[in-house]
Amino acid sequence: MTDVISGTSFPAIKGIQADTEFYTVMCPLKRLKRIFTFDESTLPVKDRAQRILNLDRIPEISNYILENRDSYVFSALTACIDGETEFTPIGRGKHQQKIGTLTIDDDAEVYITDGQHRNAAINEALKQDPSLGEENISVVFFVGKSLPERQKIFKDLNLYPVKTDSSLSITYDGKPDALLSKNVVFESKILSKLIHMENSNLGKRSKKLVSHSALNKATKELFDEINESTYKEQTFIAREFWEHLVDVIPAWQLVYKEQVSGGEIREESIHAYSVTFQALGIVGYWLLKNDPSWKKTTKALKDIDWSRNNKEDWDGRCVVNGAMRNSSVAMKLTANRIKHYLSIPLSTKEKIEETKFTQANQSK
Repeated sequence: MTDVISGTSFPAIKGIQADTEFYTVMCPLKRLKRIFTFDESTLPVKDRAQRILNLDRIPEISNYILENRDSYVFSALTACIDGETEFTPIGRGKHQQKIGTLTIDDDAEVYITDGQHRNAAINEALKQDPSLGEENISVVFFVGKSLPERQKIFKDLNLYPVKTDSSLSITYDGKPDALLSKNVVFESKILSKLIHMENSNLGKRSKKLVSHSALNKATKELFDEINESTYKEQTFIAREFWEHLVDVIPAWQLVYKEQVSGGEIREESIHAYSVTFQALGIVGYWLLKNDPSWKKTTKALKDIDWSRNNKEDWDGRCVVNGAMRNSSVAMKLTANRIKHYLSIPLSTKEKIEETKFTQANQSK
């Protein structure tokens, strides 16, 4: 590093990775726009070390900040500096030499290597809430990296991306619908034994009936709206509904008693899949609104043939060529068929869906 005549300074901590110095700084959000002035994504792919900015992601992230003003959290941005920098330690002691001030020359170019969407979203959020400007985000700076080196850093940082499973995300979420579905499970000895709270893709050997993600979607179908003022009362209603279904559906009872696994049920039947759970949620919505004797009505569920081989009931609805289909159409058509066995009248919209389904089958 050389002396910098004029530049931007940050409190910084110096570290070493792979024999290379790097710096972690605390950057006020309002200064991000001043630092990252160059949009590298405008360059041809061979001349940059960053993907093209996906503008559709920006509103989602900025809304997350604004809607969680007192609880949002971001990991560090990673950037590379092409130009002069100077690190001034606070002293000569072992630890003092690693703490100090990093100054970046005004003529230096700073490239975001990881976090371009977070950066863009923060700048967008600042337009709506300038008070965010005094808050901070950590930035990791690498100095003096060539384009090939920056491209390698980008590749390495994205080498092993692991997206958080949707079930685990819901389990850790604090939104009303997430609080509702996880409380339904945590407060139920029966459901806590049947619902996997971390994994959405349940393998053949899984003992669990369905995932938390599936239960969450199905429980949302039970109610018109779930919000801060309703979810606690709805927890009792939903728990009662799902526990009752476990009681009346024989295969679910077998899974609960550990006489068969959820994986074994999924191999042969349709009712240990998200699409069927959501369909039962649709049915439950009507029952809870219109049928005071819904517990008696749902006893008919035990007589339904839930087998995948039952082509008369499920083929083209939630089973296509022997494989399960998970879509909104499949969910609605499956719900219609379940309503048939429970003698529940279809709405005008549902009748139209059934007519389309029948006509499509006749034209094959």
